[in-house]
Amino acid sequence: MSGHIQSIRRPLNRSGDVTHQQEPHDRRQGAEFDVCFTLPYPRTKITGIGRFVSDLSLKLQGFDVGAIVLGPAAQDEPDEESSLRLIGNLFLNFQLGIRTLVAMTRLRRQYHVLHAQHTHPQSLAACLAARVFGKPSVLTLHGRVPTPRGLARRTVHRLSEILTLKLSTEVVAVSAYVAEAFSRYRPDIKLIENGVDTEVFKRNESKREEIRNELGIGTELAFLFAGRWVASKGIHLLLKAATSKWLESQRFVVLLLGEADPREPLPADSMLRRSRFPSILRVVGSAAASLPGYLSAADVFVLPSLYEGMSLGLLEALSSGLPALVSDIPVNRMIVEQTGCGWTFRSGESEDLAQAMHKIVVDGVPENFSKRAREVILQSYNLDEEARRYFALYEQLLA
Repeated sequence: MSGHIQSIRRPLNRSGDVTHQQEPHDRRQGAEFDVCFTLPYPRTKITGIGRFVSDLSLKLQGFDVGAIVLGPAAQDEPDEESSLRLIGNLFLNFQLGIRTLVAMTRLRRQYHVLHAQHTHPQSLAACLAARVFGKPSVLTLHGRVPTPRGLARRTVHRLSEILTLKLSTEVVAVSAYVAEAFSRYRPDIKLIENGVDTEVFKRNESKREEIRNELGIGTELAFLFAGRWVASKGIHLLLKAATSKWLESQRFVVLLLGEADPREPLPADSMLRRSRFPSILRVVGSAAASLPGYLSAADVFVLPSLYEGMSLGLLEALSSGLPALVSDIPVNRMIVEQTGCGWTFRSGESEDLAQAMHKIVVDGVPENFSKRAREVILQSYNLDEEARRYFALYEQLLA
């Protein structure tokens, strides 16, 4: 773990106007930053929570922000955050929680508000430290963490959820479905839906042509999966569907962004090696910075998740003019119905996913889907509105 955390400095005043000097800040009394984010994933990897923290950090004009993240930190941003490094592959969540608790203790005089993600062991440690040192905290619920197997693990998991919710000063859910799931333990949950940076996530025709040429994709229809390779994201369902009898004679490719997570084992690498049709698969890396380009290069975004709060990846795909094929869990179905430009399949059923992919390959993508998808994001999922509401929440806590 690095020895300290530094703030992300921006020369902005409280109204958000650009200035030449950092505005004086009476309430800070020598603190380095206003808001400290905790994040259980590296910033460089493709995760919705990672992009949530990055997007919000950049939009919080007038606040200095820092972050405690699972390492390594981004190479081009070496001084922005404290990078926590874990040892081996045993008890990783426990290790992360302990190292976060140590970091929060050492930084107790350097921040004013904690902002944690998920009811994760890291969040429990961070919220506990904030409560002990008299700091207000915000917990954003991005969805439910899958319940582990075994009575003892389930008990610890549920206790961790309840304690994290109780210790947080304010709790925010990214969708009404998430708020309802946790309302039993915290009835005063606020709702702030995810927003998208529509200037970053928009269709780029030159990038599309460049990437498709690099990957050897001609006229084939390209499906894209982007996220962690874990069971809850349904990548195993996609691999099974893509190599099923339904798609044996069809011309298509599947682009896979992301990588396996050692904390949530899934034999993704061996599954890829066993694939009967490896030529249809393109494993194209895990760097978050590459995502906008690959969204432009693809034709259909695939989200086979078993659980979602409100997928930022799905919203970013739609903002890029990419229609989506999603599992029919409630929040996914709501967004597809809202846009009117996508498809659903029965959650957890690879056979139904394969049939849906077959239909899309045979019928093609309707021409008006791309425009309609982006229009809904521009109207309803604005990152500036999301940031404004968090800004107001921080101001309330700092007051």
